[in-house]
Amino acid sequence: MSLRDDLSASSAVALAFATALEHALGEDALLTVGETRATIAEIVGEEPTRVVAAEFTTHDDQTGTVAVIALEPFAEALERAASDELLLTSCASALTAATEAIVEIGGTDLDADAARLSERASIEQHEGDPTLIAYPILDGGDVAACFVVLIGAGPPGSATATNAGSTAVGAGASAATALDPGAFVLADVEMGVTAELGRCRMTVRELLSITPGTVIDLDRAAGAPVDVLVNGTPIARGEVVVIDEEFGIRISEILPQSAATH
Repeated sequence: MSLRDDLSASSAVALAFATALEHALGEDALLTVGETRATIAEIVGEEPTRVVAAEFTTHDDQTGTVAVIALEPFAEALERAASDELLLTSCASALTAATEAIVEIGGTDLDADAARLSERASIEQHEGDPTLIAYPILDGGDVAACFVVLIGAGPPGSATATNAGSTAVGAGASAATALDPGAFVLADVEMGVTAELGRCRMTVRELLSITPGTVIDLDRAAGAPVDVLVNGTPIARGEVVVIDEEFGIRISEILPQSAATH
C-alpha cells in the first residue's frame, strides 16, 4: 500500500494538526476533523482565505505538502493567539505535528521545509488528482479551515510560474527559482527592500518650512495597502503590522511580473 493510500485510510494526520492548532489557540479551543471532501471549495466555499503550507520529501523520494487554508475570521483568531500576531507562527508547529504523524503512519522518515505563506490557487491546481486529500477543520461545528495533504504532486505552484510567484516575499530562492531556473545563481545577493506608505509633491519653500509636528498629506487613503519595493521596483503590497514593538509588513498581494518590471 502506498503512502497516499495509508493517509487516505486514516485521519490521524489531520487530527494531529488540529490538536496542535488547539494548543496554539489556547485552552478554550476545541477543534474537530470532518470527513474528507473532493474539493477545497466544498469545505471553505469561495470565502476569503489565507494559506500556510510546508513541503516535505520522504527518504524514498516522494514529495508532498501539508497546508492549512483558513477562513479569514479563523486566520485572525490564530493571529491574535500568536505571541507575535503572525498567522505563520500559529500554524507552523501544527504543520510540523502533521508531518510527524505522516512519519508514524508511513513508517518512513522525511525532510520538511519551513512553513511559509502560500496561495490557495497553488493548492487547488491539484484538485481532481488522487494526490490531494482535503479535511474540514471544524470549530464548534462550524467550518473554520481546510487541512490539505498532497502526496507525490510536487510543491504547490510548481506547475506554473504565476502560482510559484504568488508566495510571500520571505519564501526566498524557491519562488525565484520557479520563475527562472537560473535565478538560484543570484539567490544570495542582498537587495534593498523598502515599504512605501505614500508620496507627495512639495515645493522647496514648503520643504524648508517643515518643523516637528508638521503634518504631510500623502496620496494614499487611510487603510490603503502599502507598496513593497525592491531596489525601487514595486513587487508587492501589504498592510502594516507591529511585531515585538517593531513595524513589519504583512504581504497581501504579489504584483504580476509585467507590473513589477514596469
